[in-house]
Amino acid sequence: MNDNDDSPERVVYVVDPTMGRDVQPELVTRTNTENECAVTGVVIDPADRQQLLYGTVTGPDGRFVGSYFPADIVRQSEWRVVTADGAEYPAPSEGHAVLALTTTLRRA
Repeated sequence: MNDNDDSPERVVYVVDPTMGRDVQPELVTRTNTENECAVTGVVIDPADRQQLLYGTVTGPDGRFVGSYFPADIVRQSEWRVVTADGAEYPAPSEGHAVLALTTTLRRA
C-alpha cells in the first residue's frame, strides 16, 4: 500500500522490434479520484514531454462511464468524450472532459 498521496503509477514499455531499445517511449497509467469516480489516464513519455493518449472514467459502482482523448495528441487539443453507450461529444479541455464524465454524463 502506498502511504503517500501520490497517484499509483504503472510503467509500460512499448515494444517495437524495429526500434533500438534506447528510443522506446515510456507509457504510464495514472489513476486518481474525481467526484467519487476513478479517472485513469494513459500518458506517454512522462519524464520529458507528457502527452495524454486517452483516459477512462469508472463510476463508484465500478460501471464504465466513458473515455476521453485529444483528437490532436501533439497539441493536446480538440478533446473528445465518448460515453459508455457510444455517444461522442466535444470538450474544450481535458478538465472539461473529466468533469462531464464524472458529473453530467455519469448520471445520464
